[in-house]
Amino acid sequence: MHPLSYLASLLAGLCGAMGFGSGTVLLLYLTAVLQLDPQTAQGINLLFFLPCAAIALAVYCRDNALSFRPALRLLVWALPGAAVGFLLLPLLPVAVLRRLFGGFLVLVAVREIIIVKYLLRKYKIAAR
Repeated sequence: MHPLSYLASLLAGLCGAMGFGSGTVLLLYLTAVLQLDPQTAQGINLLFFLPCAAIALAVYCRDNALSFRPALRLLVWALPGAAVGFLLLPLLPVAVLRRLFGGFLVLVAVREIIIVKYLLRKYKIAAR
């Protein structure tokens, strides 16, 4: 096993527990460091996600921090989206999948920069 696998797994688990999206961390590691194709990386990511999500769900249930009604409304649309994505995945070339994932990461980064700038202005914090 690659030496960074343990660190990547730990970081992905921590990010997932805090709601930061463990999949982004894990997929980036699996595709960039281990050079796995996106479909294999996504399969590993799903296997990784299931037990982590079960733990997180148990904690959220224990803390009464779940809103089932909005979640179910979103799930009605998420399931068909997941099915379409699953059907499209084998049809798209690896290069296209890599570019789509890279573009997604760029959009997430830009969004985060905008949010941080907004918060700095809102709370009048000087950027150093």
